[in-house]
Amino acid sequence: MFRGVDVIPASVIAAGTALAAVPFAVELSAGTLAFLWLVSTVMRSIAPVHQHCHAHYAVFRNPPLDAAYDTVLMLAAGNTTAVWELQHVRGHHQSYLERVDDPANNHRFGESRLVFTVLGDAMSTLDSWRISRGYPRQRVRLVYQSLVQLGALACAFAIDARLALLFVVVPWLLLRWAVFWFSYAQHDDVPMQDVYSGSVTHFGLTNRFYLNVGHHTAHHEKPTLHWSLLPVRTAQILERIPPACLR
Repeated sequence: MFRGVDVIPASVIAAGTALAAVPFAVELSAGTLAFLWLVSTVMRSIAPVHQHCHAHYAVFRNPPLDAAYDTVLMLAAGNTTAVWELQHVRGHHQSYLERVDDPANNHRFGESRLVFTVLGDAMSTLDSWRISRGYPRQRVRLVYQSLVQLGALACAFAIDARLALLFVVVPWLLLRWAVFWFSYAQHDDVPMQDVYSGSVTHFGLTNRFYLNVGHHTAHHEKPTLHWSLLPVRTAQILERIPPACLR
């Protein structure tokens, strides 16, 4: 069921994406461009988190609207929902405790968080393609959404290559890298014995702005639970979470 609370992040993301398109239509001064870039990127920074939620449980529960929102999220954050569905939902969530088959295993590329961030993102589409062998319909989604993304990028470069780099490529890279940078922290130095000891639960102000992303143990326990309900679930399972996983 669609929850009205999703209108707020969806509207902020759509507005931030629309602002990023303005310089392609209107000539602006350097100062205005810098201000617009900052505002747009901050607004779009919610997109990876909402796309993560969308991959687990479609936001609108309406196929045409959800497909349109897939495109908005891709334009905002530089990733396709299909990659989230395959690399994250099918890959990470099913294998994170064993780690060997987890495409988001913190130590997949060694011990460096920075290396994990860059290479984890670089491999995400290839990981999704590999995982999609067992999910033919999702493989079709991956191909289709990837082609839409490449088409959008080509259009941006055809209009103005400089603006495409500034308002498309750079924000996409920053937001995609942010996903893996913070993903590392969500499973760093925890016992990994079961679902309650396999993730870090972060408390703090970031949960207010980034859709309770810190309530990660509750999310792994109930992946399709709506983000607005995660703090309640955390409170219900708090006694089962080891102190080492509370930060």
